[in-house]
Amino acid sequence: MLDDPRVERTRLKRPARWALYATLTILIGSGLGWLAARYGSDIGAASIDQLRRLGVEALMLQVHGAAAFATLIALGAMFTHHVRRGWALLRNRVSGAVVIAALGALIVTGYALYYLVNDASRATISVAHWLVGVAFAPLFVAHVVIGRRASERRARHGARGVKKRVAAHSSAR
Repeated sequence: MLDDPRVERTRLKRPARWALYATLTILIGSGLGWLAARYGSDIGAASIDQLRRLGVEALMLQVHGAAAFATLIALGAMFTHHVRRGWALLRNRVSGAVVIAALGALIVTGYALYYLVNDASRATISVAHWLVGVAFAPLFVAHVVIGRRASERRARHGARGVKKRVAAHSSAR
């Protein structure tokens, strides 16, 4: 049913989807790893010596930065089809816009942390970055789940109205 040619799909192909999931898992995991190394002893975790903690923090930031670059590449690739077509087809717009806004905030705050902050603003921007980062994971999962459920509903109920909307979009000509 999901292979019905009358239903235009915006879902990423399996290799791209799994590469995105892996990249985001590394990105979120390294961010959480940094938070645990940085604040773990403050919330009752077993204390580790200062030098080791700094080493773990540095490693997590290096992995996080590399994963952030990979995520930026993936985002650029997704905007060319997935986001543009999904928006034109009126699919999953609200959760998609929330995911894009969260990613935009993470990009801006991440850039600011690396290039723009001073001692007075570092704590505020850092907290903003990790709060949005922690919130991003459930937002992204919700976007995927909502999209899959809508796709399954369209497959069950047929492609009524889909061809008309596709033909009306300029990139479909």
